[in-house]
Amino acid sequence: MSRVVVLGTAAVAAGVAVGGWTFGYGPLAHHAQPDAAGGAVPVSTTMVTLGTITASEDDQGTIGYEGSFTVYSAIPGTVTWLPAVGAVVRPGGRIFAVNGQDVVLMRGQTPAWRAFGPGMGDGRDVGELQRNLVALGYDPYHEITPGDHYDWATQAAIERWQAAHGWIQDGQIAVGQVAFLPGPVRVAALSTGAGATVTAGTPVFTATSTTAVVDVALPAAEQSAVTAGQRVTITLPDGGVTTGRVLGPAPASSGSPGSSGSPGSSGASGGSGSGSGGSGSGGSGSGGSGSGGPSMASILVILDHQAAATGLDGSPVQVAIATQTQRDALITPISALLAGPGGSFQVTVVAGSTRRDVTVQTGLFDDIDGMVAISGPGIIAGTQVEVPRS
Repeated sequence: MSRVVVLGTAAVAAGVAVGGWTFGYGPLAHHAQPDAAGGAVPVSTTMVTLGTITASEDDQGTIGYEGSFTVYSAIPGTVTWLPAVGAVVRPGGRIFAVNGQDVVLMRGQTPAWRAFGPGMGDGRDVGELQRNLVALGYDPYHEITPGDHYDWATQAAIERWQAAHGWIQDGQIAVGQVAFLPGPVRVAALSTGAGATVTAGTPVFTATSTTAVVDVALPAAEQSAVTAGQRVTITLPDGGVTTGRVLGPAPASSGSPGSSGSPGSSGASGGSGSGSGGSGSGGSGSGGSGSGGPSMASILVILDHQAAATGLDGSPVQVAIATQTQRDALITPISALLAGPGGSFQVTVVAGSTRRDVTVQTGLFDDIDGMVAISGPGIIAGTQVEVPRS
């Protein structure tokens, strides 16, 4: 049977999404259209199934890193060493050096605002130091009970730490020699250079966490359909695919100092809020996209496989986000659809040696997996329909 092909809006959308199949079969082709060699398009059959189908929206995103904050020097003098942009520094490692003195990263929330040593007053900063000394292996005899009090066990652990670095073993840590930050940091951009003169409170570099995220721009009207924890599919620049989940709305801005300290009061200061930082992720925040364009919003997506982002900071990606779900749907490949009269859709039902074209109504299109929900006379789970042979 031959018939005139009539395209509807849904047919065009489906054709664009699934690519070349439409040119040999489906809504953009006559039934059993001859191929270039003069023969009919090879076909096979597939079974209509009952299940759940999800429609997804493809949105553009940019790979970056969560969080953004500024690291300050609390030591006046000359900068003698800086890490490279993109370097990752973990607790126990040096983050920069002034006057030849390394500043060591330790995990914590309270800035190191004073010197540590025998006779100092109690405080949360003491507990942070103790927990780091234990975590870094400088309390081998398990003598430290982390708290707010500097004691002999703390002094002994500091001296072991100093000995490991070849420093004078006096159990004292000068202001600015350690910097408490929430965890490992990734250097995003340098604010000064080796040889520069700094004062207490001079910005040294901006940093982010080491958690790779995607900052996704999507129409603001769609944001309400996206929920924290929702699964997404991410297409990388090389065509590879990985998965992730929605963290939530992206911050309106990033890089501003937060509540963990103030310039000059410790070796570092910064906010711990989410945001794409460094040389990568753009488009964070929300706002209009220009006169006449749709209002846009941004969300953050965390990658399930963090290694997938290696070397891709700032790279564009495509993120497929589910926007609708249809349960108890009769599902068939989009390639089973044929163009019927008046812009309708049909499928060819095969029962034994008989074939008949049945007009169907379409539901959700799953452009990612190439499936569509259909309904029509005699269409049930198990119905065999024709599709192009793969």
